[in-house]
Amino acid sequence: MVSTELLKRIALYGGALALGGAFLMRNRIQNSLAAGEYYKKSMEALSQDPTAMAALGAPPLKTRHLDLGDTEVNNVQPHLGYARLDIPVVGGREKGTLRTNCTRDAATGVWTVEKLELFLENTGQTVTIVPPSSERR
Repeated sequence: MVSTELLKRIALYGGALALGGAFLMRNRIQNSLAAGEYYKKSMEALSQDPTAMAALGAPPLKTRHLDLGDTEVNNVQPHLGYARLDIPVVGGREKGTLRTNCTRDAATGVWTVEKLELFLENTGQTVTIVPPSSERR
């Protein structure tokens, strides 16, 4: 017969392994999304927009983890050629969400940022980065 102590130990180690595996998988998914061309191009466009950077009080500019549970907002379908992400960003003065909509050209495989907006948390202000103000209707 198996002792209760042994069963407790098995449950404890099994739970620790399951939690560790879930944490590792979440980090791998986060890193995979952050390594995507759509993510990099969006962050590059943000860092090159003086209005958005000033509103955040950046530099410094940091990103936080994506909400992987919200598949309506954070949805990347490379085989279909689109990516939509809400990237949490933090500057020296303000924090917000960078919402990006990107498409991939089927012939070339190149990702293009179609729409990029920064929503500031404390002020409620929205800064449109792409398309530039000269192209807005």
